[in-house]
Amino acid sequence: MTKTPKQATADRSPLRQRLRLASGLVLFAFALTHFLNHALGLVSLEALEAGRRIFLAVWRNPLGEAVLFLSLLTHVALALWKTARRRTFRLPAWQWAQLLLGLSIPWLLIPHVIGTGVLSDLFDYDDTYRNVLTILWPGVALNQTVLMLLVWAHAMIGLHFWLRTRPGYARFRASLAAFALLVPALASAGWIGAARRLRLTEDVPFPLTGEMTSFSDPLILELRIGFLALIGLVLAVLVLRLAFGKMRHTIEITYPGGRTVRVVPGPTLLEISRMNAIPHADVCGGRARCSTCRCRIMTGLESLPAPSPTEARVLARVGAADDVRLACQIRPTASLAVVPLIPAQTPRNRMTTTGDAYHWGVEQPVAVLFVDLRNFTGLAEARLSYDVVYLLNRYLGATARAVEAHGGYVDKFIGDGVMAIFGMTDGLQAGCRNALAATNAIAERMEHLNAELAGQLDTPLRVGMGLHAGPVILGRIGALDTNGVNARITALGDVVNTASRLESSSKELGHALVVSTTVLTAAGYSCDATREREIAIRGRKDPLRVYALDPPSPLADTLSPAARPSS
Repeated sequence: MTKTPKQATADRSPLRQRLRLASGLVLFAFALTHFLNHALGLVSLEALEAGRRIFLAVWRNPLGEAVLFLSLLTHVALALWKTARRRTFRLPAWQWAQLLLGLSIPWLLIPHVIGTGVLSDLFDYDDTYRNVLTILWPGVALNQTVLMLLVWAHAMIGLHFWLRTRPGYARFRASLAAFALLVPALASAGWIGAARRLRLTEDVPFPLTGEMTSFSDPLILELRIGFLALIGLVLAVLVLRLAFGKMRHTIEITYPGGRTVRVVPGPTLLEISRMNAIPHADVCGGRARCSTCRCRIMTGLESLPAPSPTEARVLARVGAADDVRLACQIRPTASLAVVPLIPAQTPRNRMTTTGDAYHWGVEQPVAVLFVDLRNFTGLAEARLSYDVVYLLNRYLGATARAVEAHGGYVDKFIGDGVMAIFGMTDGLQAGCRNALAATNAIAERMEHLNAELAGQLDTPLRVGMGLHAGPVILGRIGALDTNGVNARITALGDVVNTASRLESSSKELGHALVVSTTVLTAAGYSCDATREREIAIRGRKDPLRVYALDPPSPLADTLSPAARPSS
């Protein structure tokens, strides 16, 4: 099948993304090995030189130099190309940081490259640590330190937003954060300490001759002017594109609530949202990795080209319907009406209008908790209606307060049962941790309630709880007034059904809480393996791995000591 021009463009974009990623990883590997070499200065100057020989064996050979040079050229060229193609500078803070860091690095890097690589190739100059440290300390120590920090910060931002969509990243985030702080600290301490010891203990002559500096200084100036000229060219292209863009025909993009914006065809739907300050979920930065920018095309779907292979894979992974597309991948050429499916703001900011995302329904990973009062039917039969209502309200009130105290949202009361949602505003990991903490709090509040009502109860009140996590559909279900404020948000989907069945199974298993391993994994907790079991869930083909626990105290005992939920 012959591709249309629009399809061909869409197919090349993932290639550019892969090239940026690959070149960035090569540059990161170079920076990491270079910085680890610097850290050896904490040991001795001899250790620095020993590490340098290994470093040069990897990078200063025809193959290593070619890979490094091509990676640097590719990374810079693609970054400038992407910048020149931007339709808006309404960017998330992290993208602004990445952009500004990337533009500032070459300015400081040029003298370093000239002073170490170029001069050593053209003149009788050996760029050993002894010679280089003599040049750097103390005159340009600040510039060198700033350069290291800029390079490392740029690399860490890129790695974080590449890895954050990968399974298991959350589990190692703390360790990776420590690594991100430790490497530049050790590298700076290493080379600065070695430079100071060298200056204090040895009389090393300045290694650069007048001939070298008369060659390098004008070259550095010319390269910096050339880089500024290149940035100026990129800015000129941006200005011209914006100026000519205003002369072209426009299309309308209609969002929930009837908000309509007029734009010139060219930018992606995600860029259009940013240009017009319309909140739009976007975790991966528009790289088609996370699917959070997906939206339902209400009208105008026929005007869009078929999804590229990259977009199709992401949509297939989340089981998207035919009218769902990734906002970061589609470039509208005709008017559209769209509904973003993932909220970009907290639900509290979305309670005032029928045009909010929850009015249309969003898909979001959350933790769902079901709580049910055991043997309430028998308890109610032996009491007057007033006493039943009183006891029920005391129990439901205590449960709801425990849920809300740990960041949960009470979805509904179902007779003597409670359904609660965690993670709507703070993400799945925090939601799972808060849900586990809430089960502790509920159990403790039940103990207090039983103590208060000891004279009125033949047997203590007991609860059963089921906790599961995963993607659900969140929407306002029920009758709406003109502002939509009477309709509460509720969760729908298999995760809800499974959580309910886990609560039912708690009675059969003889424990107060049945929690899926999915919850513990998402929370970053581990549990005593002897408590794990598999149970059959009606409607599921495969059995579900769960833990049967008895909060509050046994729960804290079973979880990993590093991360126990508090009550």
